[in-house]
Amino acid sequence: MKNKDWFKVRGYRHIDSKITLNEKRKVLSKLSNPEYVAKHAFLPLIYKTITERKYKKLMDSDGVYYRSHFGRDTGESTKKVRPIHYACHIDAQIYAYYNHKILSSAYEDLLRNTTGLSDCISAYRSIVAPEGFRNKSNVHFAKDAFDEVRKRGECIAIALDVKSFFSTLDHKILLERWKEVLGLSFLPPDHFHVYKSITQFRYVSLNDFRTVKGGFDEREISNYQKDGIDAFFRSMTDFRERLKAKEFIVRKNQFHKEENGKRYLIGIPQGLPISALLANIYMYRFDLVVYNELCLKRNVFYRRYSDDIVLVCSINQREYVESFIREKISGELAKLKLSENKTERTIFEEFKVNGKTRLQSYALSVDGKKTFNIPFNYLGFQFYGYQTLIKNNRVSNFYRRMKRAVRVQHIKADKAKEKSLIANKVIYKTRLYRLFSYKGVKKRELSSRRRYILTKNRLDYWTRKPIDIKRRHRGNALKYAQKAAEIMDAPEINRQYRNHFRILQDTIKKYNFDNLRKD
Repeated sequence: MKNKDWFKVRGYRHIDSKITLNEKRKVLSKLSNPEYVAKHAFLPLIYKTITERKYKKLMDSDGVYYRSHFGRDTGESTKKVRPIHYACHIDAQIYAYYNHKILSSAYEDLLRNTTGLSDCISAYRSIVAPEGFRNKSNVHFAKDAFDEVRKRGECIAIALDVKSFFSTLDHKILLERWKEVLGLSFLPPDHFHVYKSITQFRYVSLNDFRTVKGGFDEREISNYQKDGIDAFFRSMTDFRERLKAKEFIVRKNQFHKEENGKRYLIGIPQGLPISALLANIYMYRFDLVVYNELCLKRNVFYRRYSDDIVLVCSINQREYVESFIREKISGELAKLKLSENKTERTIFEEFKVNGKTRLQSYALSVDGKKTFNIPFNYLGFQFYGYQTLIKNNRVSNFYRRMKRAVRVQHIKADKAKEKSLIANKVIYKTRLYRLFSYKGVKKRELSSRRRYILTKNRLDYWTRKPIDIKRRHRGNALKYAQKAAEIMDAPEINRQYRNHFRILQDTIKKYNFDNLRKD
C-alpha cells in the first residue's frame, strides 16, 4: 500500500508565503538538521473557530420528543464551537516532519511492545483494513465495536467523552510521554524546542487581519502576489512593523488551570500537523493501564478514538468499569475530566418480535431507567442491535446542504439575469447531480481547471504562468453510504437515502428555473 507523502502544499494564507512542491528538497535539508530546528524562530499561529450545528433531543410536557438548537435547562445554544490554531507554512512542515518521520514510527514501536494494545487506539493512525488495499476508516472502527456487541449478546456499551481534550493536556505528562516514546531520559534540543513551541504557543486572531467591512484587503494581497508573495504580509519586516504599530495583537497560550493557589499553563493547539499524534502519545500510559486491568483481566472491550472512549462489558461490570476509567483518567496518568452529560450507556438484550429473537438496544439513564429502541451512537453510526444506520444528523446535514446548494444557484441565477439582462433564469444541474445524487457515486476525472503561478523570467521580472490542475471526483455522501452498507453488511443504510433524487428534483422545481423541462 502506497504511503502518503508527509510534505503537503498547504493552500491557506498565513504570515509567511506558501511553500511549493518545488521547494521540498531545500526545505527537507533544513528540517532534517536538528541544529536548524533547535534555533528556528516559530511564528505565531493563526486562530479561528469552527462552529458545528447541534440538535438536542428533548421531551415536551406531553411526553413528545422534539429537536432543538437550545438546551432545555440552560436555554443556551447547543452549537459546538471548536477553536482551531494553524501554523505558518515552514512551521507546519517542521511539525509534519517530526510527526511522520520521527515520532509516529517510535509510537508504533512502543504500542507493539504490548500485544493487543495497538487494536485499542483507533484515531490518527494508518491501520490496514481487512480488505488489504486500504486503511481502516471510521466505518471499520464502528463495525469492530458493533461486532463485539453481537458476539457478546446481552451486554452493555458505554460511550465516554473526554472534556476539552486538547486544551487540557498537562504539559509535564506530555513531556514525560515524549521522552518515553523516544526512549530517552531528556529531550534533545530540537525536540525540546518543538515541544516548547507547542505548549507555549502564541497566536493572532484571523479576524485581526480583516478590514472594517469584514473581508481581507484583497487589493493589497494582490500586489503581494504580483511580487511572488502569497501571504498576509510582504515580508517579516512588514509583519514586525505592523505588530509594533499595534495593528494586531499577538496573544499567548490562554489555556490554564488553577492548582494549589497557582496558575499553570495547560493544553496544546488543535489543528497542528503534530497535535493528533501528541494526543495519542499523551494517553499511552492510560491506554496501557486500561488494557492490562480491564481488557486482559476482566475481558472488557476497550477502544479510544481521540477523546471518544467506548467500552463493552457485561451488565454487572458497568459500575466498576466506569469508576475505574474515571479514577485513572482524572489521576496522575492523564489529569483529564469526562463530560458527564455526554456519557451514554446502551444495554443490549434479547427481544422477541413475531416469534423471532433479536438483539435489542435500550438506553440506560443515570437513575437506572431503560428506554426501548434507543441506539448506541459511535463514530457517526447508530447501532440498534438488529440494524445499523448512519446517524440521523448526518442524513439531515446531507439534505440541508443539498437545499442550500440549490438555493445558492437560484440567487446567483437571479443576479445574473438582472445584471446581464438575459431572459432566462438558468440552473446548472451537472454539479448538483454529482454532489447530491446517485449520478455522483462513481469516481471520475473532471475537466482540468486553469490556474496561474508567478514565476520569474530571464529578465528577472515576475510573470504569470498558466498551469492546468487535474481534478478528480471521488464520490459523494451516497458513495460513503454504499461503502458503509457494504463493509458493515447493513443494506438498511442505503434505504436512508432512497428518496434523495425525488427531494433534489422537488427542490430544484421550487425555484422555477427556465431551463427545466416543463411537465
